[in-house]
Amino acid sequence: MSVPEAPRPEVSAALAEAFHRLYYDSHDTTWKQTFWLGHTVRKCALDLWVYQEILVETRPDLIVETGTYMGGSALYLATICDVLGKGKVVTVDITARAGRPRHRRITYLQGSSVEPPVVARVRSRAKRAKRVMVILDSDHSRDHVLRELELYAPLVTPGCYLVVEDTNVNGHPVLPDHGPGPMEAVTGFLEATDRFEVDRSREKLLLTFNPSGYLRRR
Repeated sequence: MSVPEAPRPEVSAALAEAFHRLYYDSHDTTWKQTFWLGHTVRKCALDLWVYQEILVETRPDLIVETGTYMGGSALYLATICDVLGKGKVVTVDITARAGRPRHRRITYLQGSSVEPPVVARVRSRAKRAKRVMVILDSDHSRDHVLRELELYAPLVTPGCYLVVEDTNVNGHPVLPDHGPGPMEAVTGFLEATDRFEVDRSREKLLLTFNPSGYLRRR
């Protein structure tokens, strides 16, 4: 049996973008219905797989997450840390929600991720960690994300990752009417620093909600 020819690069890109739109726009039956151990995780399952690879490779002592929602992603990260035998998760959200998972590796902080008392508590935890990873997934407006980048990027240790989620909105390629968001914040951030680089290898699964959002600390 002959092996089918691989599509041309431009065709592959068009197919990947079409599937991205379909997957995202079918949110009520796809990513909004994704669960980890029974808890809601509103993320693309392929990005969760990439997170697992990053954690195995970098072995962070602390993972800082902004935007907790129902706590499913924090539980996912904590579960991988359990398997690795190291790592803790500090997750920040403006809203306290009932039913969030309890786990010995998870600390929940309530408040705005850019609020000085919250930032101070996170920095205090980061000072005690040798390897720190940060995931930004709260308010998706450009100015808020840019402020988070200014506050949290310095916590990320060399070789570890700063992940800016949902860079796909505002037409990249979904939600074209969103307005300037995470992608625009990343662009502005990278123009002002050379300490981070976009790691395109983390987009190898073709569908990611975080295009250009996997930033590796040099």
